[in-house]
Amino acid sequence: MYEKTQKLYEEVAGKLQEEIRTGTYQPGDRLPSERILSQEYGVSRSVIREAFRSLEQMGCVEARTGGGTYVKAPEISSMVDSMSMLISLDESFAMELVEARLVVETEIARLAAERRTEEQIVMMHKTLDEMRREVYAGGKGIEQDSKFHGQLAEAAGNRVLQMMSSSCAEVLNRSMEVTQAIEGVPKLALLAHEGILYQVEKQDGGKAEACMRKHLMSADENLRRVFADNTKVL
Repeated sequence: MYEKTQKLYEEVAGKLQEEIRTGTYQPGDRLPSERILSQEYGVSRSVIREAFRSLEQMGCVEARTGGGTYVKAPEISSMVDSMSMLISLDESFAMELVEARLVVETEIARLAAERRTEEQIVMMHKTLDEMRREVYAGGKGIEQDSKFHGQLAEAAGNRVLQMMSSSCAEVLNRSMEVTQAIEGVPKLALLAHEGILYQVEKQDGGKAEACMRKHLMSADENLRRVFADNTKVL
């Protein structure tokens, strides 16, 4: 009986999730009541309640006290938190995440070189100027580092790549508090970013991609050094 009930609520949750994915229900929409959905799907209200609870755990919906159940907009933060936990527990996952970022961000650099606007170039120069002041004042430049990568992703003009880059970067940026503490790393990161921007400004996609690859391979080496020293990353 339990298995049947479990299967029913999972089926209902799957159907509702598909309707959210296809746009039948948009972020901010209130889902039909338990009574209406129980009639629509031919199941008990308790099954609908379990389906709602399952969707809420997945971050698809939110229950508002006395106000029903509403569709939530996708949030990168929930994925970031899960990925951060995996990194703290599994060193190999951290290395795989670096590999994924290498694939995504090298393509972003190439596309940014091809698609960037003059206004975006000005904004990236401004960010690196801020990073330079921060680093030469003895800081790590982490905030500006992250901002620069975000600006590159925006210049690439691909929202999917932008989301992928953001989800990887937000997790790995938490490890930068440790890797950027390695002597000389902040200045080397600044130089790498300046090299990438130079090629993006010249609209040389191939060289921008190569510069980004070299930069991320260096970041990979730094992260491996941290793990080798048994330093707590997150």
